[in-house]
Amino acid sequence: MSNIFNKIEDLGGVKYLKDQNSESLQDEGLSFVKKTMGNIPDSEIAEFISKFGNSRFTKDVFAKNSNKSEFLQSGEIEIGTIFGWGQSSKSIESIIDQYYSTDQINLKFFPLFEGYPGDIIYYSLEENSFGKIYYWHHESDIDEGNIFIADTLQDFIDTFLLNMKMMLLKNLFRMMNLSKLI
Repeated sequence: MSNIFNKIEDLGGVKYLKDQNSESLQDEGLSFVKKTMGNIPDSEIAEFISKFGNSRFTKDVFAKNSNKSEFLQSGEIEIGTIFGWGQSSKSIESIIDQYYSTDQINLKFFPLFEGYPGDIIYYSLEENSFGKIYYWHHESDIDEGNIFIADTLQDFIDTFLLNMKMMLLKNLFRMMNLSKLI
């Protein structure tokens, strides 16, 4: 797990959207997941969420993906919010309540990250794919929306990289706005 923590720090760390997760919220969250999905993720996943949940990267972070699809043609996946414990709109419980249905994500899952807005990167809780990481695209057909992206959370996070083009554009934009003030 320390490799994951180190990688996230190397990418510039995260900014928390609200107070960090407490142990009681973790227990409540895992209880909800067990009741709803019939299974819970490995302790490594719960530890990851307890450490980084309810946050966003401070820089533009993307993941490399070799399984290109119609909506991921660039081979890069934007990494948005890291879902966390609690009752916010970006909590694990809220995401499961919103997306676990026959017409959206119809598999047992544990949400980890928001991909492109409305998309979910999740940890499978299904028996035949337990622990594998998938990308669910909210505008795809039910049978085509779950794209395999990694065997483990560690494998997935190992593909994370900073989007240097976006960082350069943002810096250029900031400089242009500052020059207008002079």
